[in-house]
Amino acid sequence: MVFLSILGPMFMMAVISVIGYWIAKVNEITNESKQLLISIMLNVAVPCIILDSAFKTKIGKEVISELLIIFILSIIISLIGLLIGWGIARINNQSSSNARKIAIIAGLGNTGFIGIPLCAAILGPKGALFAAAFDTGLGLILYTVAIALLQEKDQFSLASLKQLFNPPLISIVLALFIIITGMKPPEMIQQLNGTLANLATPLAMLYIGILIRTMLKQKGSVTISKLTVPILLKLIILPIFTIILLLFTNFSMMIKQVMIIQVAMPTMTIAPVFLAQYAQDEELGVKATVYSTICSLLTIPLIVYLGAKLF
Repeated sequence: MVFLSILGPMFMMAVISVIGYWIAKVNEITNESKQLLISIMLNVAVPCIILDSAFKTKIGKEVISELLIIFILSIIISLIGLLIGWGIARINNQSSSNARKIAIIAGLGNTGFIGIPLCAAILGPKGALFAAAFDTGLGLILYTVAIALLQEKDQFSLASLKQLFNPPLISIVLALFIIITGMKPPEMIQQLNGTLANLATPLAMLYIGILIRTMLKQKGSVTISKLTVPILLKLIILPIFTIILLLFTNFSMMIKQVMIIQVAMPTMTIAPVFLAQYAQDEELGVKATVYSTICSLLTIPLIVYLGAKLF
């Protein structure tokens, strides 16, 4: 049962986060150190998870169509998430600038940094591959619509699209090639790739633990009360909305499970970077990421349980 299978990985992730917190407490963690962890995670571990999924996924014509469905659904749900986040913020009399920032932290989740490893742990290689397709769709929205939303003139530079051509996306293209052609590298290369893929979850949660420690050491104006609404939207409202939509579809159970898990992810880890670069508000991004990640350790199992009961 998916609900029961998620408890083990979630407990493991919580414990590793505590270890990351302890490491940051007894050692001086610089910004360069944190960027190194992110770089290894996004440029090595996550691409290796995607390729490992392709090596272990049985070839079938339905796989390509299912990946396309996940990609399209990801774009639709991401746009809906941004719209709901912005709309609720405006209803609550937030300024236009704050509403845009809330839309980002409420609408876009940590689907690559945590979502892909979690889907791999719960649903296996095929689940990880589907999760990667979801993350690709979200990335497309992130580097286009989200950037335009954060900028005052609602414009984004075409140069930002270059960030879409990153190692995870390249690995997805390679994975599709492997699935279509059936060509695979030697067994030794596959084993090496699998070893590197296993780094993903530990590195991700160590980073979250370090981020928690960093946030607690800093003082600022953003409190948990200011983030209650966007976190509720991200972790509860949007996932339930997605579950309701999926009830009226005949998609495979794997697609539904991946969708539920990915939509239930906390605010994306790179939110601080985005809000600092495009909205000059790194503090909001850091605290939204940390608070939502802590809360997600409880909400993800509940959302998955709800989905399992209804499907």
